[in-house]
Amino acid sequence: MNEPSLNSVKGSLLYFSPSEQEPSYFTDSLLYICDHGDLGALGLIINRPLDLHLKDLFNSMKIVENSKAEGNVYMGGPVNPGAIFILHSSEKKWDSTMEVSKDISLSTSEDAIQSIANCEGPEKYLMTLGYAGWGVNQLESELIENAWVVIPENKDVIFNPDPSKQMNELSEFVGYDIRMISPDFGNA
Repeated sequence: MNEPSLNSVKGSLLYFSPSEQEPSYFTDSLLYICDHGDLGALGLIINRPLDLHLKDLFNSMKIVENSKAEGNVYMGGPVNPGAIFILHSSEKKWDSTMEVSKDISLSTSEDAIQSIANCEGPEKYLMTLGYAGWGVNQLESELIENAWVVIPENKDVIFNPDPSKQMNELSEFVGYDIRMISPDFGNA
């Protein structure tokens, strides 16, 4: 785990400000930053559900037969898309669990996947394939360039099962329509 940097956004939501000049992989993406320190940053996209149900993933992995797990798998980011990352409420922990904040943790181990497949998992969770990663000072540079809007952690937004409502809920939380932000203007 990274040593936290002075300007760490660990535990924050990041919204990618869409630029009319340069479309990006992250356009209209909402990410939760799980780690941010001197060695870089790791986050998960939380508003891109895949056309893949959790129970179908678990059944295809032969973790359990006939899993009753509800919900979709999400595209967590472009790095290592074959790896499973579980963002979840912190009342349950496994050996691989990393506490992101007092309320939210990140797990990657097989026993965590098994618990969710057996419907024994944490109360709230979001499972992704892949993650978004930044090298040393890369995220800091993007933040200076206004590429991202930083928003405090909000469990209701993070674990909202309907991404179409997620952005409206986020906009209500911050007090303005987050989708109207543009990086093409200067700092206030």
